[in-house]
Amino acid sequence: MALNLALSVGLLLGWAPGWYLPAAGAQGETYRYEFEQPNFLVTRIVIVLDAEGRGTLEYVEKDIPAPTRAPVTLRPESLARLRRLAEQVAALPSAPPSEKHSNLGLSKLSLVVNGQPVTVAFTYTPHPALLELGQFFRGIVTQHQRVSQIEVARRYQPLDMPKLLRDLEADLNARRIAEPAALADLLASLANDLRLSLIARNHARRLYDRISGKT
Repeated sequence: MALNLALSVGLLLGWAPGWYLPAAGAQGETYRYEFEQPNFLVTRIVIVLDAEGRGTLEYVEKDIPAPTRAPVTLRPESLARLRRLAEQVAALPSAPPSEKHSNLGLSKLSLVVNGQPVTVAFTYTPHPALLELGQFFRGIVTQHQRVSQIEVARRYQPLDMPKLLRDLEADLNARRIAEPAALADLLASLANDLRLSLIARNHARRLYDRISGKT
């Protein structure tokens, strides 16, 4: 079933499954997400995670040739969410409906769920689990970008902090951050950093209260 799922979705998109495919006998869960769209600000993404939610991310930003690489460790609740969605995808009886929208870029999922490999490639699909998985993996990259920008600004360009916090809040509002709770320690630290403006400290405190459930 898994291989047929990969083939049918791939053929629908004019894609042949020649990329990473976990071995059929692999034990435990693994999760790999790839994305490509040369016209986006982030042109390429590769995220690989093991059964414990540990792994790596790599992404390429437009006009910046060198890729950014970083380790990833998911929070327990995020790993539970990932497993739930992966199981829903693995349980699909046939290829999910898919539409050709090349402007949206190509997403590729390669999962091992309960020892069984599942591969799917799509540009757009209305299937809820696939949509949420794509959003979750892209949210990991957005989260890394925002944290990196904030840490650099804190050290070298503190006057940029109000704008960066507004950008972060916009991402939170649009659910473009994979793990909002993972930002709590950073925001608490910013809220008490006297090197930053009062506006930035107050904004960081509001965001901290929000993701901590205090507001």
